[in-house]
Amino acid sequence: MVFSDDKFPEELLENFQNNRGAFFVGAGMSIEAGLPSWGQLITNLIDLAENKAWISKDRISEYRKLQKEGNQFLLLAEELKVELGDDFYEYIENTFGNPKINPTNTMISILEIKSSMIITSNYDMLIENAYIKLNGSMPSTFKYSQSREIANNYWKEKFFILKVHGDAKSDVNGIILSQKDYRKTLYREIGYKSILQSIFSTKSIFFVGTSMTDPEFNLLLDYLHESYHGGGPSHFLLIEESSTMPVLQKRFSEDFNIKTITYKNDSGKHSEINDYMIELNKRINA
Repeated sequence: MVFSDDKFPEELLENFQNNRGAFFVGAGMSIEAGLPSWGQLITNLIDLAENKAWISKDRISEYRKLQKEGNQFLLLAEELKVELGDDFYEYIENTFGNPKINPTNTMISILEIKSSMIITSNYDMLIENAYIKLNGSMPSTFKYSQSREIANNYWKEKFFILKVHGDAKSDVNGIILSQKDYRKTLYREIGYKSILQSIFSTKSIFFVGTSMTDPEFNLLLDYLHESYHGGGPSHFLLIEESSTMPVLQKRFSEDFNIKTITYKNDSGKHSEINDYMIELNKRINA
């Protein structure tokens, strides 16, 4: 696919050329690898709950009604986590903790672009496995509870992966899935919060595989909002053209200094993201 020059802002190119660029990888990249979207995740959890004798049919009907509203994913995830108990964590671990998830071409293309780090809200091992395929070794990977290790790698400018919502393979019970989880866990991690604020204030973050209404994306922005107000470098969001919302674009720009770059999903499979990353890498190294 051919992209116009305006899809590659000079500031974006310069940030990556000067090692000030970092990626945020959202659920869209994992969907490409065969993992469920937020909507499919909730459907699967409700189906799982429907087979539990202690959960009434009326409750299941209420879950499905809330799901149709389309904006209650976080509430439903929290409710289903409580209702399903250990079965919830078993499902999450079996679904997202699979160590054999196959790397995708898009994830390989992202990793081929030199960046200081990759931040992700995903629980799976897609990024790690793509990195291993590309480099032959396991990357340094940290969770929100490892603020000392994150700080050490950040100040020394060593590449690492930061799983801001936890890891389904190494600590499924510690994953962040709702606003309640943020209140209970992340607000207690003072060191981690400081590091996250520093990253967003000193690095240009390029958001890929997320949308303006992505629940996990907005959880992170809400978490940062009280102390981060868009100062420092510009951030960028790559998003499918038909998914843009002018009001949200304005808010993202004014509140967080996040600028929107759009692409057309002519393939229907978002393969244009891979094309974009290949072209971005060429322009960075031109």
